[in-house]
Amino acid sequence: MTAQSDLPAPLVPHDIDVDGINGFLLHTDRLFHSELWALSTGEEFKAAVALWGHAWKQKPAGSLPNNDRLLAAFSGAAGRWKKVKAMALRGFVLCSDGRYYHQVLCEDVLRAAKAKDQRKDRTAAATRARHARDEGGTTPPSGGKKASKINETGVRNEERHEARNVQRDESRNGVRHEDRNVSVTADTRRPLRSPIEVEGERKKKENIPAAACEPVPREPQTAAAEPPPAWNSRANFDRVEARCRRELPRDWVNDFVVGPMVKLEHDGLDLEAEIVPAILDLVASRRVPIRTWGTLANAVAERVRIQRESRTSQGLPAKAAAPTLEAEMVDMAPHGRWAEETIRKMVARHRANPSDWIEAVFGPPPGQPSCKVPSRLLIGEAA
Repeated sequence: MTAQSDLPAPLVPHDIDVDGINGFLLHTDRLFHSELWALSTGEEFKAAVALWGHAWKQKPAGSLPNNDRLLAAFSGAAGRWKKVKAMALRGFVLCSDGRYYHQVLCEDVLRAAKAKDQRKDRTAAATRARHARDEGGTTPPSGGKKASKINETGVRNEERHEARNVQRDESRNGVRHEDRNVSVTADTRRPLRSPIEVEGERKKKENIPAAACEPVPREPQTAAAEPPPAWNSRANFDRVEARCRRELPRDWVNDFVVGPMVKLEHDGLDLEAEIVPAILDLVASRRVPIRTWGTLANAVAERVRIQRESRTSQGLPAKAAAPTLEAEMVDMAPHGRWAEETIRKMVARHRANPSDWIEAVFGPPPGQPSCKVPSRLLIGEAA
């Protein structure tokens, strides 16, 4: 008995076909519990994985030639092949045809070949069915299913057309006309109307008195003022986010967790007087955008803390006054736009001391021609 006859038979048929399947399944649980994973070095493991890939593309699939020069090239180890050979070939078995077969890889080869054959059979059955339909024959069963009358679309459609035609003929034969010149629709259709008549009817409907459409007036009810939304409500979150994004560039803050900014206002920071100015300072001073609301909230809180300490050391209120809204600004063209409160103070000082007026800044003083101060501010001071 020779040594060749003592070797096991090949693990897969010689003519097995997995062409077109470019990969195999990697069973991670079996890999992580294998001796190869536990004992191999990085170079040995790399060589083993390379041999798996080359074995998948060999003929037959899942095997390797018993040639050290070829295996050294397949593994990428080159001159170090003899040092990694024992571990890289772990799982391969030398069979009677003189080739190495990987036990786990051959299981996947058999599975892939079976799936490919089944797909080929399904495609052939679908092709036969399509050819039968094109030739007008009976659709053959596909996939091992029994033939049924569901696919007999031609017969079913003919029965439907025949039933529909019979019903149509009966309805026609129910009416007889002695004089064929009389129109069939003379009695059944409504007389045609001119567009003028149709337009007149539409105008009649539109000319309904407006009072008939108005709702009945009700007693005015004193509705209680709606309380402001809670600080952690959706409406408050949307309000704070919309106000902050109005000042932020488009490439700043691309996350959705706006809670840290809302918490700043809840903790006592004024949105218009402190948070928004701090955001503008950060946008002007930083070269790298801030991407998250949490980071932006921390930076704003730090700036507001430093600002409050600076104002307190100067004897000023810790919290800065909110900027004047656009609606409260007065156009003193061509001398710019000024806050109403500032103009009121200047008018009061002018009444106390007529010489106390800066005409180069605010224009002509009150009482002079071309005075730009609105009359409502003058009346308020006079009262």
